[in-house]
Amino acid sequence: IEASSTPSVAVSSTPSLHSSMSPSMSPSSTPTICVENVALGKQTAQSSDYQHGGGLSDVAVDGDTSGNWNNGSVTATYQSSKDPWWTVDLENGYLIESIAVWNRNAYSERLADFVLTISRDGVDVYTYTYPGIPAEAGTPNEIKLSSPVTGDKVKIQIFGEERILSLAEVQVFAFCGSEITPSPTSSPSIEPSIKPSIEPSSTPTVCFENVALGKQTAQSSDY
Repeated sequence: IEASSTPSVAVSSTPSLHSSMSPSMSPSSTPTICVENVALGKQTAQSSDYQHGGGLSDVAVDGDTSGNWNNGSVTATYQSSKDPWWTVDLENGYLIESIAVWNRNAYSERLADFVLTISRDGVDVYTYTYPGIPAEAGTPNEIKLSSPVTGDKVKIQIFGEERILSLAEVQVFAFCGSEITPSPTSSPSIEPSIKPSIEPSSTPTVCFENVALGKQTAQSSDY
């Protein structure tokens, strides 16, 4: 997740009718939106395990993005599988902003045309098909959602005969404070509010501007 540059506040030309006080904006006062990797350390599963050992599903959420099989941090399904898949249970619902999929450093073509699915309460709410072969280890393949969605599970799948699904790491970035804890009797019906917090400059920055500045005004009578 890359931070955007320092926002600029546009000031319109000389206001008509009544003038307004020009606001002063300092870079340090700019509010930011915090996101966090909510997949880290969560429960995972995959369609099958590699027949020669290793490659278990949980190593895709251990924080190691190196993609080196010898480091023991790359998943692998059974050789010659049909439509293999991998999934992570986020345990609660989160307002998801983006997902980063890290490939391994060899056999990167195995992950070609993978399909990413976000679901909530068993219902798919977002699906994306990655075109072609993703970047190899060291470069995240980021899927940024055009509009954030609330989900509690993320699934990655490849389709075809005799395929092996391998992942180095999957990071699910959600807005801080957006967690929804399910009710014992019913699913929540109200979307969570985004709670902005001041974070280091590595987090995305949201720009605000005063859109009333210099606009036409009126009042019931003059003094």
